[in-house]
Amino acid sequence: MKKEDGGTKKSKGVVGVWQVTEVRRQGAEGSMMTEPFPNLIIFTPRHYSMAWVMGAESDQPFAERWKPTDEEKIKRFDSLVVNAGTYEIDGAKLTAHPVVARIADFIGGKLICEFNVDNDVMRLEFVDEYSFDGVQAPWVASGGLVLTLVRSG
Repeated sequence: MKKEDGGTKKSKGVVGVWQVTEVRRQGAEGSMMTEPFPNLIIFTPRHYSMAWVMGAESDQPFAERWKPTDEEKIKRFDSLVVNAGTYEIDGAKLTAHPVVARIADFIGGKLICEFNVDNDVMRLEFVDEYSFDGVQAPWVASGGLVLTLVRSG
């Protein structure tokens, strides 16, 4: 396969700025979230960055501006997905290698996704995740996430 920028495999249409429009949990819960919430996922030919909030209720301002309570901090921390690093593509599999992440155990680990890009819509299914020392994330046993993303202008 042709190599691009920095020796990574062809990016297969993922390069760009994306916004999550739908989050679906697989497994027993099977819940889906389609309400707008703050998010941004960026892919360059070699790097990625993702930041999104799981649920619009977590995007509320703090009661006292710039001075969150411990409860408000925990609520925000638990709802926030943030990581960035490099990625590689092999067929329909995208493997992300975080260099920075909200969860310290994830730094140096990996996230394995199956993906499909159809014009300006991407389906990104999180199928496996490991910490820096190879411990599988606990959510994997109960099913992963499926994100629907739309390319942002």
